[in-house]
Amino acid sequence: MKRKIAFCLAIFSIAGILNAQDNQAQKKEDQQTGAAILDTEKGLDQRASALNERLKRHTVLMKMKVRILPFRTVLFKGKANNDECVPANSNAQEDAANNCIRVEVYDFIKDEERGQGKIVQGGLSKYMEIYFEGPNTNDPDPRMEPPRKISKIISKVYKNNFLIEDKSVSEIIDRAPNDQPGHNDKIELFYQKNGYPEGGRPETPSEKGVGKYVLANVENTKTHPIRNSFKKTFYIKHLDSFDRLFTKIFDYNDQLGNENYKENVNTLKESLKY
Repeated sequence: MKRKIAFCLAIFSIAGILNAQDNQAQKKEDQQTGAAILDTEKGLDQRASALNERLKRHTVLMKMKVRILPFRTVLFKGKANNDECVPANSNAQEDAANNCIRVEVYDFIKDEERGQGKIVQGGLSKYMEIYFEGPNTNDPDPRMEPPRKISKIISKVYKNNFLIEDKSVSEIIDRAPNDQPGHNDKIELFYQKNGYPEGGRPETPSEKGVGKYVLANVENTKTHPIRNSFKKTFYIKHLDSFDRLFTKIFDYNDQLGNENYKENVNTLKESLKY
């Protein structure tokens, strides 16, 4: 009997040791996974910060008379009123008081099953607004406008498929783009589906992810690395895409000056015929 008891105690002791070892191994693995996710996020934050730095250069557009835009693209400049960029008068594109600029791209949802006779089912749009700190300089040449700090960046993505009554609005506001990388508590998101919730209502504990919330609240764990996914699959690409678009708009309109020079030369050359 004593031998059986001793044997059972030995078995329980070994099982306890193995279980403790498993727990330690699992804890170590979880720590390593957590560290890896944080390291990944640091790298993503640095890339986003570098793109924010590049966006500062687009002050050159603030005083340029923009006449040419890419297909399905809209641009306006204006003055900040809280979180709204109020458009300036169409004749005041170069107004020194302008401190925000919006570029919007739009498209249409079409019925892909109808081939060439596609029916428009709804609209798609996305835009970025850049809010600059301080006034423009007095230099009349927009190419000489130095980069300025950015007070905030507002992005919005809109989809409305009216055929199936599917409408969504997503908004991101970075309120500290000049801060060091990793300011998740300064990035606000808002998500609205089919008109709900209204009025920019904050998310609720019973309904997370709908309404307004800060990025710091979004889970970023081994099982749900949602924050990293947001940065990697969308936000960094979004910043890069609009940085390229702002640059393209400036280049288009900068080259227009050369075309005007050439047109004048051709006009003068034509005058030699009479």
